Amino acid sequence: MPRKSSRGKGGPRPGPKPASQNPNPVSEIPHDGGGGEAVDAAAEAVGRLDVSACPTAEDAPVELPPSSQPPLEASSSGRDELGGSLEEEAVRKLQELVGFGGEEVELTEEEAAANDQRQEDEIFALEAIFGDNVVIFNKKGGQRSFQVHVYIEIPDGIDVSARLGYGSGSLKYGAGHDTDASDDLVYKFRVEHLPPILLTCLLPSPYPSHQPPLFTISAEWMNKMMVSSLCQMLDTVWEEQKGVEVTYQWAQWLQSSSLSHLGFASEIVLSSDSAYDHECGDKRALSHNAAPDVIIPRMMRWNDDKCHEAFLRAIHDCMICFSEFPGTDFVKLPCHHFFCLKCMQTYCKMHVKEGTVVKLLCPDTKCGVVVPPNILKRLLGEEEFERWEGLLLRRTLDSMSDVVYCPRCETACLEDGDNEAVCSSCLFSFCTLCRDRRHVGDKCMSPEEKLLILEKRQEAGKLQGDQHKFLEELRSIKAIMKDSKMCPRCKMAIHKIEGCNKMSCSNCGQYFCYQCNSAIEGYEHFRGSCKLFPQEELDRWNMQMNPRVQRQNVAQVQAEMFRQFAHPCPTCRQPCPKMGNNNHVFCWACQKHFCALCRKTVHKTSQHFASLASAH
Repeated sequence: MPRKSSRGKGGPRPGPKPASQNPNPVSEIPHDGGGGEAVDAAAEAVGRLDVSACPTAEDAPVELPPSSQPPLEASSSGRDELGGSLEEEAVRKLQELVGFGGEEVELTEEEAAANDQRQEDEIFALEAIFGDNVVIFNKKGGQRSFQVHVYIEIPDGIDVSARLGYGSGSLKYGAGHDTDASDDLVYKFRVEHLPPILLTCLLPSPYPSHQPPLFTISAEWMNKMMVSSLCQMLDTVWEEQKGVEVTYQWAQWLQSSSLSHLGFASEIVLSSDSAYDHECGDKRALSHNAAPDVIIPRMMRWNDDKCHEAFLRAIHDCMICFSEFPGTDFVKLPCHHFFCLKCMQTYCKMHVKEGTVVKLLCPDTKCGVVVPPNILKRLLGEEEFERWEGLLLRRTLDSMSDVVYCPRCETACLEDGDNEAVCSSCLFSFCTLCRDRRHVGDKCMSPEEKLLILEKRQEAGKLQGDQHKFLEELRSIKAIMKDSKMCPRCKMAIHKIEGCNKMSCSNCGQYFCYQCNSAIEGYEHFRGSCKLFPQEELDRWNMQMNPRVQRQNVAQVQAEMFRQFAHPCPTCRQPCPKMGNNNHVFCWACQKHFCALCRKTVHKTSQHFASLASAH
């Protein structure tokens, strides 16, 4: 049966950091001066990758191939992200290498017992450090074996590129030393997590006193020569420290130094195996180089899954309520912005309730990505989601210039070139201008004309059926249009209460000038004859913000109200009211002070009225 360590797995899983955005892959198409044929062929080559068809970490898990029965029984602490095939092949290859190139070493009982204890302690240490990334196999033939999934540390991410040839019409890995590199397409993408390197070890009884462990290395994104170079480096580590436990040092070196050893410090270059590589490569090196349309989406999907896992484990701040929550309590949008579940539910329900479904965008002010339906279905109730669908359909139909609604059953109908339509539900044929039955050859009346006719019928008491309701609608429309402007795009009536003349339609979001009713983009329109602020708005603003102007307007109103107590200003001759027995009067027009008794300008109040009092 499998053995699972009871010791604490104290070490964190290497590699992952808090989730961040994964930039879109970039295709670099060479310019060889050959015109559009090379560009078309390159585009076709990129299309064959079918990267977009890969499910994201949020939509679907990684699909794993079915695994057969392993030759060794593995511990339940093992990992299975890569499927069973890689692990099983590594174990089978390791069993084939048992006894290959090794010399028989005779050990005393004390040496055998010491080696056995050191091996057990080493495996316990690996389990404590690498946790679930270590798979321990049952001991067979007195030898221990295990696998370590080594996750390479790339805290800041790294670019991955592959040179693809498209001359033959199919995607192929191109070698980095091709002479005709101008005919290749370089496909690049960026990742923060790489599929692990699988280190499989078997500990012979003479280890660690006399012999090194038997091992194999496999990595699905490396060719055989790269993996062989790693095998030779592990041999060098053992040669430098014979007689010492080295499996942890091997795993640590693969984790921290393998990329720099292969020359991938700043960019990983994918390449294929050649026939020479298969013949001359290390027997312990296992290569799983797949076609580019397989390995590239697999690496991108692996990175997305690991980024999503790291996001769910981390604590994040909601940019709406500024509260901290774990990643499981967040909703992540396709634009990679994320907000807490409660805020997004409130935000979506508010827009659905108010009918502003066209504004259901990412709450980030600099982003305009639409909230997708699958996320809305999770956030809204069944009734609210049905209302959202109905509102969205109605807004979509309203935005179409040739769609009108039947005056009888409100079914959407298509308008023809003669301003006529036939309802597909009730088969009513009507005029789309006056919404009355079809009148071939007769001129359609304007709403004003029809309003006058209906008002006369009302006075005569001859209105019938729905004409009373239609009359009230026409009166309401007339009252609305008297002080409103119609949106130039969707014809929604909009009334301005205050502010500038740059208006925004709440129905379709179109900006337009309230003065000339034309569609605009920015503020350049107001450099012409149209003014951004009307004069009455400026006057109201000045009165509100300038207390002096406000006092002046109040004094002017008082002068008009109390004309019988007004005295003409000696400077501007405007009437100014005298309040009570106070002879010190302030002119609201010229801002001068004067005396109501002597009609002289007062410069200093104390001197003027003191001399006037002494004279009397």
